[in-house]
Amino acid sequence: MTKTDPPLIECTGLGKSYETIEAVSELGFELEESESASILGPSGCGKSTLLRLIAGLDVPDRGSVSLYGKEISTPQRMLPPEKRRFGMVFQDFALFPHMSVGANIAYGVRGSKAEKKKRVGELLDLISMPHLAGQMPHQLSGGEQQRVAVARSLAPRPRLILLDEPFSNLDYQLRVQLRRDIRDILRQQGVASLLVTHDQNEAITFSERMLLMNRGRLVQNGKPSEIYRYPKTLWAARFVGEANQLKVHHVEGNSQTPLGILHFAKISSDAAASMMIRPEEIHLQPPEKGFPGGSIVSIEFAGPVQNLVVRLDSGEDLRVATSPKRIWTEGESVSVVPEHFQCYDDSGERLDDEADLTPPT
Repeated sequence: MTKTDPPLIECTGLGKSYETIEAVSELGFELEESESASILGPSGCGKSTLLRLIAGLDVPDRGSVSLYGKEISTPQRMLPPEKRRFGMVFQDFALFPHMSVGANIAYGVRGSKAEKKKRVGELLDLISMPHLAGQMPHQLSGGEQQRVAVARSLAPRPRLILLDEPFSNLDYQLRVQLRRDIRDILRQQGVASLLVTHDQNEAITFSERMLLMNRGRLVQNGKPSEIYRYPKTLWAARFVGEANQLKVHHVEGNSQTPLGILHFAKISSDAAASMMIRPEEIHLQPPEKGFPGGSIVSIEFAGPVQNLVVRLDSGEDLRVATSPKRIWTEGESVSVVPEHFQCYDDSGERLDDEADLTPPT
């Protein structure tokens, strides 16, 4: 595929309303061949509606969905779902209960009996279940049923797999393992995928790209690491991970924060209304002059990290994530060293400028 080729999927100005509720509003993005993306957002933000619009299960009120540059969903024209060559995987597995594992996988395969048998065998090997071809769905565990559902969606060699909260009904450990396995299977097969989820960790670990939605709108579109480290809004910062928010006070020409004074390279410092810093981007050290100080008020052991609350001398509480190798104690005095932060204006939009922080004197 060259740079001049149209993308696999392109949504342009897409909108869908249900009575007075605008489920999807002016939404646009592109998905390339073999690319994996997650649609992340809170319950009711329009994620599943967007997936249904792409699948052809709902008609848009505005805008369009295009496949390789040709419109397949508009308010006036719809290509039937079965002609789009998209596979779908649901949270409830949606297997045919009266059919065996092999028959479920073969259901959407066209060709001779021998060709169907070969394709089913390939997919059973792919999901590591060749010994369960004759089993019925009720005889399988939840994880096994979801593997079969993925194999069935892959059987007709689709252009795109749409996954609607496929791991939400599974126990935590199984959910983590299964999403890794399915991610690897889809990448191995070179099939594009769109995953709907409200789980931040799931979206970050499953896909190459993340579409962050809120109230029917696309808030941010980018690599998971980019959205996590450089969220465009304070809402995005808080939704995608833990975030400390500190107010900026403008005093005598200085933009003061509890951690020091802000200095921007290009814009006026008085544009900043708040700064955001993630718990793991704060370094604690023994008290040292020239750094903001505080004391540890609580410690929570969480396996690979310790979650601390540090009360600054100025009165604000900071959540800090540290390695459990360092033993801290409640009441211990510390200096706080911020390693990475972002600044936002009074509307919650990120300021597009590099900022330095001078420690308080």
